[in-house]
Amino acid sequence: MVILSQLLAADSAARLPGSGLPKGGLMLLVGGLVYILPTMLAWKRQSSRRWRITAINLLLGWTVIGWIVAMVLAYAYEPPPAGAAPDREHIPGSPRGQ
Repeated sequence: MVILSQLLAADSAARLPGSGLPKGGLMLLVGGLVYILPTMLAWKRQSSRRWRITAINLLLGWTVIGWIVAMVLAYAYEPPPAGAAPDREHIPGSPRGQ
């Protein structure tokens, strides 16, 4: 009898503790931010591949493999543009380049 009364009371979302939009909305927000993380990193780092990373992330990120590919591309080394001085850590013979 007690179980039946609990089941009847459970049909109202207002009576269940912890239900409602705040948790679900927060989960959607965090999930969405994690989903577009490679795109945000590529744009923050001013990557020359940022449009390609954005396309891969938005079109194939849901496959998880596409998300991993986008993340790897976002962190992959990019040589400096022609005429620009290379980073200190990529100069052969420098203390950080060894």
